[in-house]
Amino acid sequence: MSIPRPPPRRTGLPAIHQVLPRLAWGDAVGNQVRYLQGLLRRWGHASEIYADAWDDACKDQVRPMRDYAREADRDAVLLVHHSFESRLVPRIAKSPGRKVLVYHNVTPARLFEGFERKVAAACDAARDELLALRPHVEAAFAYSRFSAEELVAAGYPNVAVLPFAIDWVTFDTAPDPALQAELDDGMSNILFVGRAVPSKKVDDVLRVFTAYQRLYQPRSRLVVAGYLHRDGAYGAYLHGLKDVLGAEQVRFLGRVSAAQLSACFATASAYLSMSRHEGFGVPLLEAMYRGVPVVAYGAAAVPETMGGAGLATRSDEPREVAKLLAVLDRNAGLRAQVINAQRERIAELSQEAVAEQVRVAFEGICSGTAPRRPVATTAATVELVCPGFTVRSEEPASRLARRLAERLPGARVLALRPWGEDASLTPEPLSDDGVAVTHFTPDQPVDSNPGTALPGSSALETAVRASSAPVVLLSADTVSAQTLLPHVSARAWGVCAPASQPALLASVREHLGGRLVVEEPAHVETALQALLTTLASTGVLPRAT
Repeated sequence: MSIPRPPPRRTGLPAIHQVLPRLAWGDAVGNQVRYLQGLLRRWGHASEIYADAWDDACKDQVRPMRDYAREADRDAVLLVHHSFESRLVPRIAKSPGRKVLVYHNVTPARLFEGFERKVAAACDAARDELLALRPHVEAAFAYSRFSAEELVAAGYPNVAVLPFAIDWVTFDTAPDPALQAELDDGMSNILFVGRAVPSKKVDDVLRVFTAYQRLYQPRSRLVVAGYLHRDGAYGAYLHGLKDVLGAEQVRFLGRVSAAQLSACFATASAYLSMSRHEGFGVPLLEAMYRGVPVVAYGAAAVPETMGGAGLATRSDEPREVAKLLAVLDRNAGLRAQVINAQRERIAELSQEAVAEQVRVAFEGICSGTAPRRPVATTAATVELVCPGFTVRSEEPASRLARRLAERLPGARVLALRPWGEDASLTPEPLSDDGVAVTHFTPDQPVDSNPGTALPGSSALETAVRASSAPVVLLSADTVSAQTLLPHVSARAWGVCAPASQPALLASVREHLGGRLVVEEPAHVETALQALLTTLASTGVLPRAT
């Protein structure tokens, strides 16, 4: 039932309102939206939160989205928060005022496949919405360079990184005495905080903890604080895995209060994250703020969030990560260094400094003085998707991509960025011995072992989906190629090795039909000629020379 509320108050400054599909209590997006509203009102802006749905605890802080068009004026700025499927795009397009995207990132659908089909579909739809929102906004903010890179790849104008404004005071809640006494029993507590969903890889947290418990610290306990659907596919998998691994002293607490969360951090020996995708990662910083050393798999924006503090690892091998936990446990000097570096990282994100950066960013939007950033002005005639082109330049797919680029004028290679290089907000490609190459940050670290599969890249995949050019997938069995095929198969060609998994090869063939070349990886020239023949027969691509 709609609750009658007074109209939004007006001030002398432009109103800055916010919209999101659901205002939830306690999640990172909801907390950020509420905190931003407080800042905006403090600075003199009228500011309301609009949503289609909300938790009961938030009912006095939100207004129905259907009321926005009636309540807002043409001078208002609407911050559109995007992190999941919203179904709001048509209404946002018709709403009055100026629109600015605030991108929290969208978890790749592939990380939910096999466990939560509906969530995977919603994540895929959210990326469709990301592209659909582009014509309706005049600027876009992201909370990390990792996320901003995807916005640039999608063709958004005026992309900038906005510091994540955290209300550190909310972390100062006194610990729940009962839970603190229960956990403070002399055991080494390894903590993870967050929703127990497939993308967070709590199963890998379990594997690392089991190795740690068996190899280094028998008197240890794993504490997982956050939503867990025990009867769901992933919840059942976690409980079954715990039994198979034989891990002891594993506590799934489910949702916890602020006081209980404080008790978890107060008794934690280390914080462990094996998540495969984070657009930012607030719990990592919360652990740092509370003086708990962090060990985290360096996926997506995790290294950027950690800012050189804590221990970010390129490996997801349980024994290797467990060794890091053991070193922190046994080397008091290193532990102190890590905690001190984390304190310095938190000092960089002081509330006053971050709030001022946010104020300047929003003031620039309202006044029209924000820096203008270009959108890519040159379109490739052909998109050559070769993730390993730079990081594994000697592999057959990379050599084939180079040979193909040399024969197709205007072609561009899309490849993974080497580890350690910052995400780029420049849309133009670079030249690699005459070949135009655009690099994209991988969603996970690239394994140094040449025989391992290359990770996907949300930014690379978004760039291909945003392009209208024909696409050649080299090779068609990579993670990115498999993600792209359902979206670009009508304008795609591909190369696949005959030794690929039968089911995978059949799936690729179903999408590409006669536009798939099946050839041994080492036969680069044979594959090149077969591709050129197939491309020329369509009449779609420029004539190969």
